[in-house]
Amino acid sequence: MITPLDILSLETWILIGTILALLRYYIHRKWQVLKQLGIPHDPPTLLNLGNLVPAMKNFQQFFLNDVKNKKKFGKVYGTYVFLKSRITIWDTDVLQQIYIKEFSTFSDRKASSNLLNGEVMKNQLVSVSGPKWKRIRNTLTPYFSTSKLKGMYGTVEKCVELMVKQIKKTSEENDGKIDVKEVFGRMAMDSICAAAFGVDTHIQETGKDLKLIEMVKKIFDLQRTFNIWFILTIIFPWFEKVLRFFNYSVYPKGTIEYFVVLTDAIKEKSQTGSTDRVDFMRLMLQSEISEQESKQENAKGITQNEITANSITMILAGYDTTSSTILFLAYNLAAHKDVQQKLRQEIQDTVQEYGGLTYEGLNSMKYLTMCINESQRLYPAVPVNSRHCSEEIIMNGITIPKGVTIIIPMYGLAHDEEYWEEPMKFKPERMEDMNKIDPMIFQPFGGGPRNCIGMRFALIVVKLTICNVLQNFYLDFADDTPEPPLETIFRASVRPKVDVLSLKLTPIDTE
Repeated sequence: MITPLDILSLETWILIGTILALLRYYIHRKWQVLKQLGIPHDPPTLLNLGNLVPAMKNFQQFFLNDVKNKKKFGKVYGTYVFLKSRITIWDTDVLQQIYIKEFSTFSDRKASSNLLNGEVMKNQLVSVSGPKWKRIRNTLTPYFSTSKLKGMYGTVEKCVELMVKQIKKTSEENDGKIDVKEVFGRMAMDSICAAAFGVDTHIQETGKDLKLIEMVKKIFDLQRTFNIWFILTIIFPWFEKVLRFFNYSVYPKGTIEYFVVLTDAIKEKSQTGSTDRVDFMRLMLQSEISEQESKQENAKGITQNEITANSITMILAGYDTTSSTILFLAYNLAAHKDVQQKLRQEIQDTVQEYGGLTYEGLNSMKYLTMCINESQRLYPAVPVNSRHCSEEIIMNGITIPKGVTIIIPMYGLAHDEEYWEEPMKFKPERMEDMNKIDPMIFQPFGGGPRNCIGMRFALIVVKLTICNVLQNFYLDFADDTPEPPLETIFRASVRPKVDVLSLKLTPIDTE
């Protein structure tokens, strides 16, 4: 019979046992952080990799866990992602400090996974931090001024008008039934490419540049990232550097390379094309600086790689989050005919007063804004936000250690019965007076200096789209449209659980 001493010596077994005991003690110490801070949490275990495994079991609806955890633990609770502690905060006073007063301590979204974005995408605004983030943000912010947006308004308007023509054609062929994600997605892509980059893709009318849509969808298929390598970086943050050494990227092979070639072509077109057209690419090229200049103190401008990375980010955001916002709003209006008709009347009144859907007229529509806000509350594009704590701090009696990630449950706050009566129902009237709504409870575009930089442009696309749809069509459910509330999942952004969401659009002029 073989004994352990036949395999290894007694000294070796003692050494192995000592190492395992020390390792277990180290893990135990790491798992005492939340307890020592007095922050409630579920007990972490090795089999659960802290608290990670239970959370991963239904990852596509992970944001629903926040609602359950608040009922269980209260407004502040913690979790362990293996050895790293995270603190989820619902307390609006603390969130206000994190976003605004103590922004210098919480200026970064996260401290991990950035290396896996690759050499190009590590320069996107949502990934960079510190002085680099401030320089890029200060450079890009003026591009979204009222005067710049007015200059792009007509371009977006043409894309939306083309969408209406395509819907009429499709509705005739399919008895009014359309895949709204596909239709609104193509329109959003058309708008962002035309207005932001001065490029007419013709995606809506000819199906040209289908590869562009294909590549965007590949990037947004988050199932690709949950492989053994990605999980190892969550468990062992240092492993990220190992993967980066081998040039591993979370993005599917060939996608970023495709967009680099695309944005290079857009740059060339912007440099040689007409100077009359206002677009983001032309503005960015005017602010281009060298890598060496970017490292200087108080540098202004953006580098070539930063232009490419943020151009790609604009394209991706334009397709996914903007089209999803329009989709959910259309769904809610189809489900509530009284709201739809009231909004249609406001559109008609505005057109009569302003002589058309002008920029000023569009932004004057109060009920339209109420409907958009309520739809974003019910179906936020981003269900959680995060901030990285760079220095230990105490706020409202809560100690947050250096290095801890703060989770802001945006979906949970927007569906909390403490703040919203019948939170699962679509009620635009609750958004009538935004002064009465705490911006920490309702934050569809984030909060503080790191809120969504493209918010105003996105809202123009959303408003123009829904106004043109209601001017030309009655929105209704198709035979396979799910009843509200619509079940959602998270895959890069919140989207319907059903693969295809259909609505029926009946042309008004045929009624």
